[in-house]
Amino acid sequence: MAGQIIIIGRLGQVADATSAIAASTGHTVRHLARPEIDLAQPGLIARALDPVLQAAPPGSVLVNAAAYTDVNGAESEPELAQAINAVTPGIIAERCGQANIPLIHLSTDYVYDGRKGTPYLETDTVGPLGVYGRSKLAGDEAVQSSGARHVIMRTSAVFSGSGQNFLRTMLRLGSRQDQVRVVHDQRTCPTAAADIAAAIIAIAGQLTDDQSKTGIFNFCGDTPRSWAEFAADIFHTATRFGETPVRVEQIGSAQFPSPASRPAYSVLDCGAIFRTFGISQPDYLKALNQNVAHALAAPGPEPR
Repeated sequence: MAGQIIIIGRLGQVADATSAIAASTGHTVRHLARPEIDLAQPGLIARALDPVLQAAPPGSVLVNAAAYTDVNGAESEPELAQAINAVTPGIIAERCGQANIPLIHLSTDYVYDGRKGTPYLETDTVGPLGVYGRSKLAGDEAVQSSGARHVIMRTSAVFSGSGQNFLRTMLRLGSRQDQVRVVHDQRTCPTAAADIAAAIIAIAGQLTDDQSKTGIFNFCGDTPRSWAEFAADIFHTATRFGETPVRVEQIGSAQFPSPASRPAYSVLDCGAIFRTFGISQPDYLKALNQNVAHALAAPGPEPR
């Protein structure tokens, strides 16, 4: 029997996918989520987390898959974003270090400023443009300085056939109109939640055997896309399942003003995670096909 995977978060895309893959690969799964633990209250984290860590069997790994992810909302709630994304991860990491349990912490491509123009390495200079990116970067730094053995996984444009994400938003819009307007001057690498989860489980298995494996690692889908291209891919894929074609009108970011600035280019170089863990970049189009099929077969509650 594999070790226990302790997942902070329950309903998020990555938390849900990680739970499913962990269980299918022989791990026991322990979730920590509200009301048992509230990441917005850093002072109460240790009280909720310590008993779980102390009871964890040998070979356990903690995955922090929860975060404040509303990029625009963070601009008006900076204190909340800072508490959840920066302060709490540091406390979680400290408790993991004291319990000698490795931590896998999810981060974001939004820690970069997007001015590089070629895929970002983990060693490149960071420079987040908004509150969300700054809070996530502060969380990365807190984890790094905690003394815990850790892997910080920076990923991008997470999508799934369930939950709240860009893919489901596009399908919802496409069911109501034959044209959508999407920005074309922000380029990233869409990444399926299930692929992130599979990478997490692969890393967890190696962390318990090799204490030298630690640090920041980029992980994303294998195909850079603008958000407009991503939308067009979604709609093209949906037509294979009988959906009506939807046209994507490409617009500039200036035509779609939002409270938060985003990097124009946040493509990630994923060489380090392959060299260290043997994990290759996942096939974006294959994942997109699977997740569009899932979303159309079981749409569930509409994303907000």
